[in-house]
Amino acid sequence: MSAIVNSEPSGSGRPESVFISWLLWQPRGADLAVAAAKEISKLAPYQDRDPDIVRLRRLFEQLAGRTGRPH
Repeated sequence: MSAIVNSEPSGSGRPESVFISWLLWQPRGADLAVAAAKEISKLAPYQDRDPDIVRLRRLFEQLAGRTGRPH
């Protein structure tokens, strides 16, 4: 998954759409927590640049079991 960084948030619900698409593309039987942890690492350099990326990272963190419910 590659991250696209915009200077302003999209406001379109895009993080949720990206997250759902990512889930649908995971192979059957994949360890989703491990796969989500890999995505968290990929997003780390971009986390403070865009609120949508922050939201996407929180979704992956929740799946990986690193946080509580996203806000």
